[in-house]
Amino acid sequence: MKKAFLISQNNIRILIGILFIVSAVLKLLSIDNFQLYVLSFNVFGFALTEIMVRLLIAVEMVLGVGLIMKLKYKWVWWGTTLMTVAFTLFLIYVVIFRNDENCHCFGTLIDVKPLASVFKNLLLLGALVFCYGKCHRRCFLGWMTGEDGKQHFCCRFVEENDAYWSEENYSRIFKIIFCSVVGVLIFLASFVLYPPNALYSKMFSKDNLVATDVYDMMVSDSLVRVHLVNRQYDEKRDTVTFETDTAVFIPQQGRYVVAVVSAGCKYCKQSCELVHDIFEHNDLPAESFKMLIWGQNNQHYARFMRLTKTWEHDFYCINPLLAMDMVYGSFPTFMMIKDGKIEKSFDYQRIVEGDIVKFVKSGE
Repeated sequence: MKKAFLISQNNIRILIGILFIVSAVLKLLSIDNFQLYVLSFNVFGFALTEIMVRLLIAVEMVLGVGLIMKLKYKWVWWGTTLMTVAFTLFLIYVVIFRNDENCHCFGTLIDVKPLASVFKNLLLLGALVFCYGKCHRRCFLGWMTGEDGKQHFCCRFVEENDAYWSEENYSRIFKIIFCSVVGVLIFLASFVLYPPNALYSKMFSKDNLVATDVYDMMVSDSLVRVHLVNRQYDEKRDTVTFETDTAVFIPQQGRYVVAVVSAGCKYCKQSCELVHDIFEHNDLPAESFKMLIWGQNNQHYARFMRLTKTWEHDFYCINPLLAMDMVYGSFPTFMMIKDGKIEKSFDYQRIVEGDIVKFVKSGE
């Protein structure tokens, strides 16, 4: 009976470890969407979110490997349990206050509703309690003395009372090497194969607020931008109507102030209305102020135009992932573009009327 119990403990422990590793890998394969989901809670900025989600994935992988191999089992068990409890509390919050279709526990490849994931985690906690106890098996990596009296290098699971087990033959250096190799592989998977775009772009960008390589890529592939054309304000219904088309984003000649904004961002609305007023008060051409906007649907775009009174200016829809990579997740970000190249960038706190007027009029 005791042997069957120990076998059940070990099998369930290994299955939990596999589950954690699979969960981490699936999150990593859909890392962009996972980042957007975490970012939607408005807890961290974009750059910090990129780091946090990769650390979370790395910790999941480490715990999964630790459960399977029973390395530092007491610490791994507590770490796994606390992480599961934290995830469960988070999911309960999502169930109560949000209506998410997918909790991203397994990325976007497997859709799991938050409520279903809560019950899954409760079962997982029960399984972890069942697996709690003294470590009855160890992962042996090193030299062992066999029945023939010779030294053999092997990697295997052994019972503590196994005839092959000999504490003095257990080589700790090999355990250290194994853990180091696993750690390096997990780091490479999380931070090198899927590098944080914000940090990478910051290192090589010529601008502090804009990833110039992402901007250049966006301009060169401008046919995928959706242009909102024939924008009209209906005063009677107090709404904005428009049509969609594809067009080149920035002409190679001329000076433009370009805003990268989110349709639901309150600071974007306030600052774009301010820039619109600057253009209007100084008789600057409306076509010199353009917006790269992202949102959920056309209603959000129309509402943004109505609230900011900016329907006279050019609007281009942009993929949210591309927008976040371009401005490191900081909205709004403004760019002064001359002949297709970025001359200067600034955020909503550094809007200076004189600078905008001087930049636009110097090209007339």
